[in-house]
Amino acid sequence: MTSHKQYLFLVLGVVVALLCCVTASAASYLDVSRTVRVGLTKLGKPSSFVIEPSTGFIEIFDSEKRESVYSGKAARISINLLKDRKVKLAIDERKTFYFAQSELLFSAVGRLPINLKIRGGNGKSFAYRGTIAIAPVQGGLEVVNVIDMEEYLKSVVPCEISSRAPDSAMEAQTIAARTYAARHINRHNKNDRYQICDTVHCQVYTGIVKENSRSSKAVKKTEGQILAYAGAPANTVYHANCGGYLISSKAAWAGSEIPYLISHYDGDGKNEPFCSFGKNIKNNKPTGKLPRPNPSLVIRKLPWNAKKLVSKNFGHRVGMCQDGAIGMSAIGYSARQILAFYYPGTKIETLHYAIPKIDLKPEPLQKPIVMAAAPIESRSGAERLLALEGPMNPTQISALIRADSPATNRRNNIIATLKEISNVKQGNTAAGIRKMFWNPANPGLSKNRSIF
Repeated sequence: MTSHKQYLFLVLGVVVALLCCVTASAASYLDVSRTVRVGLTKLGKPSSFVIEPSTGFIEIFDSEKRESVYSGKAARISINLLKDRKVKLAIDERKTFYFAQSELLFSAVGRLPINLKIRGGNGKSFAYRGTIAIAPVQGGLEVVNVIDMEEYLKSVVPCEISSRAPDSAMEAQTIAARTYAARHINRHNKNDRYQICDTVHCQVYTGIVKENSRSSKAVKKTEGQILAYAGAPANTVYHANCGGYLISSKAAWAGSEIPYLISHYDGDGKNEPFCSFGKNIKNNKPTGKLPRPNPSLVIRKLPWNAKKLVSKNFGHRVGMCQDGAIGMSAIGYSARQILAFYYPGTKIETLHYAIPKIDLKPEPLQKPIVMAAAPIESRSGAERLLALEGPMNPTQISALIRADSPATNRRNNIIATLKEISNVKQGNTAAGIRKMFWNPANPGLSKNRSIF
């Protein structure tokens, strides 16, 4: 009898342990960090770079020494690679300012929106949000953009889909791109300093140059949303035009057939393929009378090796057909219906970083550091809640969180710089800017009081 009970308890313990493992596993794929490292491979690996902060103020952080080496005015920062992988910095007219052999992080400081313009010795120039990290590597200087996932998508979405795409197609593309990034977030992590790159190998990313208000609106509306299947981010591959028929992942790349990447007709079976309408819309050509959305749209799966075509295709034909998504959107289908059509069986979930958290713990009394932000009183309830989050800046968080740093003079420079930036004079066009306080002990929190 005793052994029987022990056996039952053993079985129960194993079941509980398995359930805990499954629950932990199921939750982990939603714990993607909001900050990602994007390799700017388009810039190459030249021996020199020039960085220009849009605000005229910069903070430079040495990742090896874990300290801020400069925080102040700077219109132009020159970075040059010397022998033995040594990097020389020069700010404005100074011939030499700092030497390093480790990764240096550059962050523009000031009122939003802010960005960093970077130009390499090869003449290529781009502007990026977030932080620029530069390190000496074999062959030259390698550049990484440390950026918020949602800010990253503001560039990816307009790079990947036509600017003429209707709203629901933009939203579908945004969710697909976010899912793809979440699934492949460590694609380069083993051998490189970055997690994902800026080319078609991952997703096309060019910084702020292609951003537009419509795609940015789609990013904001779908914040944190991804497609999931069987407890993991779905493999949301997409392409330009399927030629009227999607093909299965197995037909394209061999291996096992993925249940949501199957072969089927790109339409409702009664009209032309969705991609035919979408292609005309993208090319600004007349489409004729568009059909109405079919409330009982059914996907009729074809054999895995089917490769039918109605017209010329562009791309691998697996997953979401972007021209088809544009056509579906113009006809009246929602983003969720578009995604369900191209990735059947998947479901929408929200990454944990996008779920609001309320911290009721008392904040320790410390002298805050000033940041500038738009007036909070004029914002909506949701925006007011988001405004209580401190500005996301990885280098400043790392620099300001040091409570016992011996480099007191550097810390005072940061305080002086930020105080100068946030100072509002009478008659200034920036009048009405409120001061946001960044507590060094917890940079994510702020207070609504003034110390200046």
